[in-house]
Amino acid sequence: MQLGLLLYPGCMPTGLYAAADLVAACNLRLGRERIRVVWGGLDTQPVAVAQGPALQPQAALGACACEAWLLPGLWLACVDQLGPTLAQHGALIEQLRRLPRRSQVWSYCAGVALLAAAGLLDGREATATWWLLPALAARFPRVHWRDAPTVASGRVVTASGPAGHLPLMLDRLALRFSSEVLYDVQQVLMLPQPRSRHESFNPVEMMALRDPALRQLLAFAQRTPAQALSLASAAEHLNLSVRTLSRRVMAGTGVPAGDWLRRVKLSQVAEALRLTRTPIKAIAADLGFGSEAGLHRAFKLVTGLTPSAYRQAYGETRGDLTPSPG
Repeated sequence: MQLGLLLYPGCMPTGLYAAADLVAACNLRLGRERIRVVWGGLDTQPVAVAQGPALQPQAALGACACEAWLLPGLWLACVDQLGPTLAQHGALIEQLRRLPRRSQVWSYCAGVALLAAAGLLDGREATATWWLLPALAARFPRVHWRDAPTVASGRVVTASGPAGHLPLMLDRLALRFSSEVLYDVQQVLMLPQPRSRHESFNPVEMMALRDPALRQLLAFAQRTPAQALSLASAAEHLNLSVRTLSRRVMAGTGVPAGDWLRRVKLSQVAEALRLTRTPIKAIAADLGFGSEAGLHRAFKLVTGLTPSAYRQAYGETRGDLTPSPG
């Protein structure tokens, strides 16, 4: 696979450097080059990026056959800058519109606005940084905007926040590299994100799991609706008996298997409460809980807090926060 890292005037290239490092580390850990990185631009002339020097693309967007392109965010300090900024990038938007249909396009934070302007998100689900979502929804009504950390829709993947390149790249790299490779790379390259997190969810942190089967089980539990997640379905996924699964989970986490699976889903609830303003009822529906009341009871039993109290204590999207550039 060839991955293009797309430079354009005013972009914030930090995420591109991080993506290149992650790919290089995964290739090195695997022992061969599974993904090749190419730095691209509208042409091959130096590109003046935000808060930094001019960078030299290796190839032009229209002339480079990449299976996927990663489009970084741009410096956008307030919603009022959205319209003028999009107008300044007409040439880039037109080039994005002309990309072959087989090409995947990934972006995060305010860079998602460029994909929307190019029509690449029409009829698709997408996300962006939380403070831009209302303006994007008004400007691009044909996009199904979601308040979520990462959204994959066909050939397009979008992520929210200035650091959205991290979950986006981990999601995409998981399709090309094993969980063992990703785990080792995260241990070496990635510092824990600066955040506060309730200790109840420590046993379901990916980086705390040494057993590859439990990391596989974590991914299975995360994508399975809460009502459909059971010891039987989990054991079947790993081709284990329920008894063997229970022993393995207890040995690897110190938590009974049924409790651990519930915590996986509740940790997803906690992240949605922390990162978004999505109503609790909608979170319950998105993650497959039977009802908001059932989610409320389970969450309080594990954390000692109601979902609303958890959001108040740990949330990063409270009204006193100011927008982050990106």
